[in-house]
Amino acid sequence: MRYSHILLVLLLFVCGSKLSAQQPVRARIIERGTSAPVPFATIRYGAGNQGVIAGLDGYFEIPTASPVPSSVEVSCMGYKTLVITLPLSGNTVVLEPAGKELAEVTVKPPYEKIRRILNETIKNKPANDPDKYDRYRCHIYYKMLADAALPDSNAAKDTSVGIKEFKAFSSRQHLLMSETYSIRYWERPGKLQEDILATRFSGLKKTAFTSIITDVLPFHAYTEYITLNGKDYHNPVSPGYNLHYRFNLSDELLDGTDTIWVLSFRPKGIAGNSLTGKVYIHSDGFAISRLVAAVKDPGMEQTVRIEQEYKRIPFGPKDRRWFPGQLNYVIERAMKADKTPYTLQMTGRSVIDSISWDDNDVRFDKRHTVRLAGGATDHSDSLLNRYRPATLDAKEQMTYHVIDSLGAKVKADKIMDHMRNLPKGRISVGPIDLDLMRLLSYNRYENIRLGMGLQTNDRILKWASVGGWAGYGFGDKRWKYGGFAEFYFDKYKEFVLRGSYADDLGDPGRIQIAKELDKNYLRKFLLTRVDLTKTYTVSMSGKIGYWSTEVAAEEQQFTPNYNYALRLNGEDHAAFRSREVSINLRYAYGERTAPIFGTYMRTDSKYPIWFGKVTGGEITAGMPYEKYIKAVSGFLWRGHLNRVGTEHIMFEAGKIWSDGPLPISRLFAGNGFKYDPRYAFSLYGFGGIMTLFPYEVYTDRFAQAVFRHDMDWKLYKLESPDFDLSSAPNIALQYGVLYGDLKNTAAHQSIDIMVPSKGYHEAGMLLNNLIRLRSRSYYQSFNIGYFYPLNTSGPIDLEKKGKIVIGASIEL
Repeated sequence: MRYSHILLVLLLFVCGSKLSAQQPVRARIIERGTSAPVPFATIRYGAGNQGVIAGLDGYFEIPTASPVPSSVEVSCMGYKTLVITLPLSGNTVVLEPAGKELAEVTVKPPYEKIRRILNETIKNKPANDPDKYDRYRCHIYYKMLADAALPDSNAAKDTSVGIKEFKAFSSRQHLLMSETYSIRYWERPGKLQEDILATRFSGLKKTAFTSIITDVLPFHAYTEYITLNGKDYHNPVSPGYNLHYRFNLSDELLDGTDTIWVLSFRPKGIAGNSLTGKVYIHSDGFAISRLVAAVKDPGMEQTVRIEQEYKRIPFGPKDRRWFPGQLNYVIERAMKADKTPYTLQMTGRSVIDSISWDDNDVRFDKRHTVRLAGGATDHSDSLLNRYRPATLDAKEQMTYHVIDSLGAKVKADKIMDHMRNLPKGRISVGPIDLDLMRLLSYNRYENIRLGMGLQTNDRILKWASVGGWAGYGFGDKRWKYGGFAEFYFDKYKEFVLRGSYADDLGDPGRIQIAKELDKNYLRKFLLTRVDLTKTYTVSMSGKIGYWSTEVAAEEQQFTPNYNYALRLNGEDHAAFRSREVSINLRYAYGERTAPIFGTYMRTDSKYPIWFGKVTGGEITAGMPYEKYIKAVSGFLWRGHLNRVGTEHIMFEAGKIWSDGPLPISRLFAGNGFKYDPRYAFSLYGFGGIMTLFPYEVYTDRFAQAVFRHDMDWKLYKLESPDFDLSSAPNIALQYGVLYGDLKNTAAHQSIDIMVPSKGYHEAGMLLNNLIRLRSRSYYQSFNIGYFYPLNTSGPIDLEKKGKIVIGASIEL
C-alpha cells in the first residue's frame, strides 16, 4: 500500500510535469507608452534559427511541439531588442521604441541569395495569387477608427485647460468609427461581388455610403503595383524590383521544416512611387506570408502604412492555399490648429475568415459590384454583434454613444439627406433639388453664364421627377431655358425614361458619344461657334450587365449664329430642322461600381472601354427632307505596365452616309484644343489635337488615334514647405494622328473647311507635376508641354508652328 502510494505520487508528478511542458507560451507584444500592438515582431529561441513571428495584433505563440525554452529574444525594426526569461510574469511583452540614439549597423547584404528568393517568389506568384484561383468566398469584418493626437512634447509641456480636455477626450473615445461586415465572392477571369450584410458609421442612424477595406489598400500583394489610396506604387516583389528598391536579408527563421526569409526594402533613387518596409517570404510555395510597407508624403505631411498577413487554408484532402488573413492600414497626417500641431490618424483593421473554395451560390451582379443587403445600412448594433470577431472595447462603445448623440443633436442624417444627390451634382432642399452645375459656368462665347436648375425629388414622387432650368449669358446677352420630366423603373434610377425641351446653344459638329471621350468640360470652355437650337427629346436609358444603353428620338430646329450657309441647288440655306433616332452603347468589361448616397458610381476597369453610337435622321432647310445615317465608335484604355509606365490609348472613328451635303452641324468637327490665335498655347486634355483649333477641321468620315506614355521615374524632387510648393515632374510623351475626308466641300459657304485627307500628325512632350501647390487636403498640379505638327501636307494649310500646352489636375 505504501509503495503504491509512492508510485501514484510519482506518476502524478511526472504527468504534471508533462502537462506543464506542453502548455504553449502565448503573449502579446505591445509598444511602451501607447500600448499599441507591435505587428510582425520576431521571437527567436533555441540554439538554431528557430522562431515565430507575431501576428498583426501583436500576439505570438510558441507551439507545444517545440521544447519550451528558458528565454526568448524579441526584436522588431524600430524597437530595442529585448531578451526575456520564461515563464512570463504576465501575458504581455513591452518593447521600447529605438529612438534616434541607435545607429544602424551596415552589413553587406547577400545579394545573390536575396535575388534567388525574390525570383523564386515571383515565379510562384500565379500559384499563390488569389485572383488566379478558380473561385473563392470569404467573410470580411472591417473596422475604421479616426483619432487625433498631440505630439509627446506638446502633450507633456502644455498644461492648459484646452490641452487637458483634449487629452481626456482622446483617452475616453475616438473621433469617428465605422464597421462593415461583408461576403466577398470571386470567380475567374474577373467576376467580383461584395455583399455587405451590415454597416455602421458613428453619428448616423443610416449610413449614406459604403466603406470596405479595399477602398484603401489592395486585397493582396500579388499585383504588379500596390495601390494605396488610389495611387500606384511599385510592388517590391515583381519583375524589375532591382530598378526601384534596395534589399537586405533582415532575418531568417525556421518554421518547422520550412524557412521564413525577412527581406527589408527601401526606395532606390527618388522615392516617388516606391515603398519602404519588410516582406516575409515563406519557403512553402515561396509565398508572401506577411507584408509591412509605408510611404511618406513630406509635402502633405502624410504617411500611409499597410500591414498584410496571409495564412494557409486547406484545399482538398492534402493541399493548402495561401490566402489573406488580415489587412490593416494606418494613415497619419500632420495638422495645425491655432498654431498647435496635432496628428490626424485613421486606422483600418480587417479580419478575413470563413474561406471556401466551393462553387459560389451567388448571382454576380455586373451592374453593382458592391451590394447592400436589406437593412444593412440601418443603425442596428444587434446586427453587427452577430458578426464581430470580438466585442467592442469601452473606448469604442463610448465613441458610438457620444458621436451618435452628437449626430442626433446636429441632425447629421438630415444633412446627409440634403447631400444624397451630390454625386449627380445636386443638393436637396426639402422636396426640391438644386442643380449645382447650372449656377455658374464660363465659355468663350457667353463669357459668364448665371442660372438655376430645379427639379422635384423623392419626397414628392420616388418614381418620377419634373424640373426646369434657365440661364443668362453675359457675353451674348441671351436667355436659355428648358424643362424635362423623368420616370424611373428601378430603385437606383438606372433605367430612366426622359422627355425634355431646351432652347439653348449647340456646338456645331461636336461628337457626343461618351463623357470619357468627349471632354465636354474643355470643349464648353473653348466654345466660340454656336447654333441657336430648339430641341425636343425623348430617351430611354439603362444598364444591363457591363452594357450601358440609351435610345433616343429628337427633333431640333437650329440656326447657325455665325457666317455660314449651305448651298443646295444654287440656293443658300441657313436655317434647318432635323429629326433623328439614335442608339448609344457603352461596354466596360470588369468595371467596378460602388454605392454613394444611394447612387452607383463607376470606380475602375483595367480593360478597354468601348463606345458606339448610330444615328438615323432626316434634315430639311425648306426643301424635301434628306436622309442620312451617322455612325461613330471608339475605345479608351489606361493601363499601368510594370517596368514600362502608364499607357493611355484613345481611338475614335466615324462615317456618314447621306443623299447629299449636310450642314456642318451634322458633320464631324475636329477635336482641336488650341486656345486662341492671339496666344501661343493650347489647353491640355487627353484625346484632343493640341495644335488644331476646335472648328478648324470638318469631315464626313474620320479616324483619330492618340497615344500617351507616362514615365514612372521623376526628373527631380524639390520641396518648399514654407510656401506649400513642390516640383517633382515626370515626362509624358504623346503622339496624335487624324485622318478624314469630306464630300461636297463647295456646298459650305462663307467658312474655310480644312480636311486632313492625307493625315495630320503631331507629337509632344509633357512635364506633369512641374508645379504642385499644396492645400490642406489635396495638391493642385500644373503641367506644361510642347506639341509640334509633324506634317501639314494635303488640303490642310496650317502654319507649321509648335504650341506650348498647359494643363492642371487635382490629386487627393
